[in-house]
Amino acid sequence: MSVCLAAGTQRNGNPAEATEAVPGGVYLCQVSETVSCGACCGLYNVADPSRPALEAMLAGRTARFARLPREMDAILDFARQTEAEECRQRPHPDFHHCPYLGLIGDGRTRAGCLLHPLAEGNAGVDWRGLSHYGGMACRVYFCPATRKLEARYKQVLRIVLQDWYTFGLIATERHLVAALLGVLEDRLARPLDPAAVGQDPVRCKALADLLRIKIDWPHRHRSGHLCHDFFADRMRRPDRGDRTLDGAYNVIFGELETDASCNEALTDLEGRLAAAERVL
Repeated sequence: MSVCLAAGTQRNGNPAEATEAVPGGVYLCQVSETVSCGACCGLYNVADPSRPALEAMLAGRTARFARLPREMDAILDFARQTEAEECRQRPHPDFHHCPYLGLIGDGRTRAGCLLHPLAEGNAGVDWRGLSHYGGMACRVYFCPATRKLEARYKQVLRIVLQDWYTFGLIATERHLVAALLGVLEDRLARPLDPAAVGQDPVRCKALADLLRIKIDWPHRHRSGHLCHDFFADRMRRPDRGDRTLDGAYNVIFGELETDASCNEALTDLEGRLAAAERVL
């Protein structure tokens, strides 16, 4: 079971990039051999963000990049070819999608940066300066979820979400996660204890099932999309002053892009919360 990484943990798994001040002391970018987040690189900002489509896309890129000579012109040509061959329809056109996202790790088991110095075939050379954001972004940028979610919520995410696809989709949804777990804590009349959750597979599953509402919500408006542009966080979802239960429910329904004409949404949400509450 994953455990919390405290401040000082190596950023992106690179010993040369120790993070001295991860906001809240909990790191969300690279968690384990199977859990990572590529959302800030636009991983889900594609026409088809389903797991099979993304797995095929990343696997294909990774195989092609492995055959590439590690030369600047070849790497830049790889990006141009990737962007030309793949569908460039983006649900958020102003939100970048990086062509250097691939599968990393010994078994290529999680999403990550093919340009990273520790990535397969790079022999310790850092090629991230060739990416859209440049190498410095990897060293200093933290998404709104890392900066603003309660530390215990981030710990829960690390513990209960055990694959890169699910983790990246949910971990970046700070408004949804805070509202869901906040309502659950209100129902329990106590804060969640990540350590207790991590020691009980039944509790882990209950929380994972609740958080997967992001992926399997059947009441999403037909124009909705799994991907959110969290770089436009303030413009898209300003912080609300309404901290009542009704306010939290409104946040949840809004973040899930719920169809306003759906009459079953509240019953569905209540059922999911009650199921988690019974176990916790």
